[in-house]
Amino acid sequence: MPSQGYCFVAMPFKPEFNFFFLYIKQYLERNYGLHIERGDSSVLTIPLMDKIRDQILRSDLIIGDVTGSNANVFYELGIAHAIGKPILFLTQKPPEDAPVDIRQYEFIQYDLGKHEEFTLKLDNAIRNAFGKKYKGLYDKAYELLLRFNKDTGLNCQQRDFESFQSVVMRGEQTGGIPPIEDEYMLAEFVLPKIINDFTDPIVIKKYNEWTPLLL
Repeated sequence: MPSQGYCFVAMPFKPEFNFFFLYIKQYLERNYGLHIERGDSSVLTIPLMDKIRDQILRSDLIIGDVTGSNANVFYELGIAHAIGKPILFLTQKPPEDAPVDIRQYEFIQYDLGKHEEFTLKLDNAIRNAFGKKYKGLYDKAYELLLRFNKDTGLNCQQRDFESFQSVVMRGEQTGGIPPIEDEYMLAEFVLPKIINDFTDPIVIKKYNEWTPLLL
């Protein structure tokens, strides 16, 4: 099964939140390849709270919408906090309206009438949340790019880290990241993602000639 980041969304099960859930689900799946669920996302075969606990346990990230200070949302966030899961807090209200116990955390205040402003903040939060996982991969990809340039005589420029991270996260939908020690498989995976213009036919030709040499 492909390696894919899993994100659990804690929010009230109310009609007015359904559109917002679908919006962030589609946005994060399309742009980052994350698998997004909330407590009612699948058919219930076990007690609801057991199901939600299992979802939280396997999550890489929790998104908590604390708008309205919903008791169920805070229960779910309490579980996530107790087991050390990273939490991204959202609210429609001013952050100072949040309960005192969580006011110390950073919030993304959202208004879907200003969706571009919201997605910029969401992008930054997602990249920060997953940054450590991909930083080592970026460093290794850059090393491979330098070798590729040296061996082929090209001067390919690297993507910035944020763009590289987004492309890799989408790429994980179709397959996991190869082991760092397998240079051939890793180069096949990361070079197209770190090279800033991988659509250049000359670059693609050299890539196809160079990567088998790593076997």
